[in-house]
Amino acid sequence: MASARLPLTILCVSLLFEYLRIHDIVPILGKLKIQTAVQALLVLIVIQQLREAKIRFAPQSRLLLSFLAVAFITFPLATNWYYAYDCAYGLALTATGYFGIVYIIRREQDLRTFFAWLIGIHIYLALRYRGGGAGGYFLSDENDFSLALNIALPLAIYLFRQAPTTRSRVGWGVGIGAMVIAIVFSSSRGGFVGLVAIGLYWATTSRKKGEALGTVVLAGILVLAIAPPEYWTRIQTITSTEEGSAQERRYYWAAARREFMSSPIWGVGGGNFGVLLPDYADDFPEDKRPNQWGRATHSLYYQILAEFGLLGVFLIGGVLVLSYRDLRHIRTLARKGRCSRSIEQLAECLQLSWVGFLVSGAFISVLRYPHLYYLTALTIVAYRFALEQSIPTPQASKPTQSAIARRSTA
Repeated sequence: MASARLPLTILCVSLLFEYLRIHDIVPILGKLKIQTAVQALLVLIVIQQLREAKIRFAPQSRLLLSFLAVAFITFPLATNWYYAYDCAYGLALTATGYFGIVYIIRREQDLRTFFAWLIGIHIYLALRYRGGGAGGYFLSDENDFSLALNIALPLAIYLFRQAPTTRSRVGWGVGIGAMVIAIVFSSSRGGFVGLVAIGLYWATTSRKKGEALGTVVLAGILVLAIAPPEYWTRIQTITSTEEGSAQERRYYWAAARREFMSSPIWGVGGGNFGVLLPDYADDFPEDKRPNQWGRATHSLYYQILAEFGLLGVFLIGGVLVLSYRDLRHIRTLARKGRCSRSIEQLAECLQLSWVGFLVSGAFISVLRYPHLYYLTALTIVAYRFALEQSIPTPQASKPTQSAIARRSTA
């Protein structure tokens, strides 16, 4: 049993280095390169899991591997091939965690253990948050941080619902409150929009609308109670698109469209939007264009469009569509009594996490961050659990039987 738990333990420990950067908190770990050893061990475990599985990849996995292949194949074509290669290499490392989640998590208890580590890290970061960034490179400023909390918040709600004792439920409830408070004190306008989108989506799509609406109202009361006046002053600037950072975003998005038109099939290369920005930043005064070198697109969607062109849009778009389809199918199975309530709640909370990611990600360059890939992996895991519970019967539809036969162990 201990050996069977080792892969899950290594996967969870890797979160400490990726999200929390514990090797920076405890410098001796960094000097000993413990994070490198954990990453290498996780790679070996994933390889072993893939060999033992002997199954076909889920459709999302094939699309993401194709996207990774595009990143590696096209990096020599980029203006700055080093940045493009570094982007592809980073995606490859993230793929290790992605396949670790897909193939190591085999039971609902494994999933709850993984969530406990992941959400525990986010609660810790929320409790010690003092402004700016926190944790890993993808939590480097307030917008990144609030995005991560918007993704983690629904998963914390799942743990709250599944908590076996009053004590644990109170603990997760306090953690949820801490994350909401941290989103407010980050003063991130994208974080606020993502939080509102999560609440609206939950209140309108939940089977238990009363419970969802009540929770949203409580969260709203909490925000109103703690948010200082300057927070609302900042939020009101969301509609001011003709000045400040909002205007700059519009200029960057226009430049991204021009870069896409210059290389519409495979884009300008990973990490190369900022490299080429001075040549495409036509909306900036001419004397300020050279200073735009290295800037980000400030949008997941424009980042994909500019850096990976139509190929990137097709591949990542396919991942999003398939993930939405899988989660919707889970909820359909649950309504028919063909999978458990806990799996339905998991699907519902994952949908909310996707909403938080896709809405807040509209204002941040998050393609290289692990969120997209880990949410996809968790969606695949949830879908596998639902299909395993949905035992085929003679009355089951052919598409359902086909899906179970194809992906019951994927």
